[in-house]
Amino acid sequence: MAKVTGQVLGGDPKVLEQMGTIADVKSRLQANNHTATVNGEPVEDDYELSDYEFVMLSPAVKGGC
Repeated sequence: MAKVTGQVLGGDPKVLEQMGTIADVKSRLQANNHTATVNGEPVEDDYELSDYEFVMLSPAVKGGC
């Protein structure tokens, strides 16, 4: 389990402890319909976190023509 900093776009950063995956962060921050980046790189919900990573959650954007 990792200690990370998580932030929902537009919100304040929060230090989160005992996080295993991005899905854990999304659940803790109540942002299940958001996409995630870790240290600026896009990741999936099953990405395993390491200590001191920065997780940014942004609202999912639907594309179309």
